[in-house]
Order: sequence, then C-alpha cells, then structure tokens
Amino acid sequence: MVDTALQTAAYAARATMHHTMKLSPGAMVYGRDMILNIPVEADFQLLRQRVRLINYNLMNEHDKRRIHFDYQVNDQVLRLVPQPNKLDNRAEGPYTITRVHTNGSITIRLSPHIEERVNIRGVKPYRQ
Repeated sequence: MVDTALQTAAYAARATMHHTMKLSPGAMVYGRDMILNIPVEADFQLLRQRVRLINYNLMNEHDKRRIHFDYQVNDQVLRLVPQPNKLDNRAEGPYTITRVHTNGSITIRLSPHIEERVNIRGVKPYRQ
C-alpha cells in the first residue's frame, strides 16, 4: 500500500503542469506528454526569458521594500513592534546605537544600564 502511494505521488509530481513553464517536469525531461502518448518539444529559450523576467520582478519588489541605510554608532533608531494591534504604535523609541556588528545586527541602549542586540530588520532609522 505504501509503495502504491509513493508511486502515485511521484506520478502526480511529474505530470502536474508548471505555471511558469506551461509544461510538466516529466514532459520536459522525457520529451513526451505524461498522460497522452504524444511528443512534446520544450522551448528552452522562452523558459529562460520567463525565469529572467521573474527574477527581475522579484529583485524590483525586494528593492522597493528594503530600506538601504548604513547604521553608525550614535545614530538613533526606532524599534519595530512585532504584530501591533490596530491602534497601537508601530514602533517604539528612539534608541541610540552603541555598537554596529558585521552580522547585520546592532546594539541599542534601552536605558542607561540596559542594552539590547537587535537585527537591523527589526529597526528603522529615526528621522527628526
């Protein structure tokens, strides 16, 4: 029974149409349709163009959302609140940066005796 289930799952993975390629992976590999016994030719040039377009769109979207900023010691930042309620503040602070680490994190001073190390994705620059 397990062997039958594994074979069915493998067949489903090979025969399912891929949205970007408009072909099933099995049809591309074997050159034949996985359900009907007919030859299939894949246009690999078109596939490369589609993948390039997808990657280009992903990079553009990524650049829109990312804040490019080099944090320095003594700069001030706002710490983002994870999952705030509807009318709560989205960020708290400002806090002063005491150290900048090379692994994408910074140390901020919460009070005169308390410091916390946070990732730069959890803060945003404070502008007065």
